[in-house]
Amino acid sequence: MAFISPLTKRRLAAFRRNRRAWWSFLALAAVFVFCLAAEVTCPRDPRAVVDPKTLEPYRSPAKVRVYDAREARFSAAADGEVYDFEGPEEIRRAVGARFAGADALSAALGGYHVRATPRDGYTRVFLEPKEPAQAVETELPPQPVAFPFRPCPGHPFGVDAGGRDVYARVVYGLRIALLFGLLLAGSGLVFGVVVGAVEGYFGGVADLALQRFTEIWSALPFLYVMIFLGSTLGRSFGVLLVSYAVFNWITVSYYMRAEFLRLRSLPFVDAAKTLGFSHLRIIFSHVLPNALTPLITLFPFLLMGAIGSLAALDFLGFGLPPMTPSCGELLNQAQQFRGAWWLVVFPGAALFLVMLLAVLVGEGLRDAFDPRQQSKLE
Repeated sequence: MAFISPLTKRRLAAFRRNRRAWWSFLALAAVFVFCLAAEVTCPRDPRAVVDPKTLEPYRSPAKVRVYDAREARFSAAADGEVYDFEGPEEIRRAVGARFAGADALSAALGGYHVRATPRDGYTRVFLEPKEPAQAVETELPPQPVAFPFRPCPGHPFGVDAGGRDVYARVVYGLRIALLFGLLLAGSGLVFGVVVGAVEGYFGGVADLALQRFTEIWSALPFLYVMIFLGSTLGRSFGVLLVSYAVFNWITVSYYMRAEFLRLRSLPFVDAAKTLGFSHLRIIFSHVLPNALTPLITLFPFLLMGAIGSLAALDFLGFGLPPMTPSCGELLNQAQQFRGAWWLVVFPGAALFLVMLLAVLVGEGLRDAFDPRQQSKLE
């Protein structure tokens, strides 16, 4: 720790005093290590199909509840002839061939309310039982095993529509998402620092040209570019990472440009120029170390955005190749199988937990690296 400046040490100590952010950082690191060791923590293959015979003991019998509906209705002609009868056959026999009036029918059917509504040339009669309908519950034998299958011993998160273990696909999917997020956020920081440093340090024509290029590049429709590249180059982890990385540096470049514009006019930069230091040495050895605050505070939010974007692309079908473990792909399956609640709860909870921890860590870093003194009114 001797190479860390005293200011950075104070900031790290402030971050550690923020218990919510510190414990969130430890929890996020534990989740990352847990997912990296997926071969140990989750020995099941996320692509292997579960043998339906192993699920036979966990089938549950189906229960069917049937209500004994006794309502009836019919029409009576002007001469009393009954037609268009709807209802149980025994009620039809009790009504007879002719309608003699509501009172006579009520006396014949003591357990029914009779309501006669005159219409144009005929009478519509409704029979409603005085007692509510009774439910008869019938238990059917267990149905054959079908996917998706509910959580059971051996498969605590259930089985998805393809017959694969959901727990394995969530763990391996989180590992891919975290690796994708770290690589994407890191590449975005590198490209953003280079572009922002050139714009802010040199200014003039370089700043103007790169700003116009950044504005044009940011106006390109990202989703359409992803669809085009996926259809021409194929869907893979590398293609998706490179395609996303060429757009992910824009926000970082804005922050770095502002920081370099502020720092290049300070006396220590003029002193370095007077001593004859090269531009690269001034940028990377003097200006950049003083402009790291936006990078450090932005990194957790970039990580969260990358994980969420990968899940969204997988949900839409433009992300990783088929059969690749992904929480977004499980959520897409849940759209087709609305009764499979485990396809929503477990992948959604995993994504929510990781993104929440990243947000809490980012807020803690922002508060710790904020140069303004914290104060409050009393």
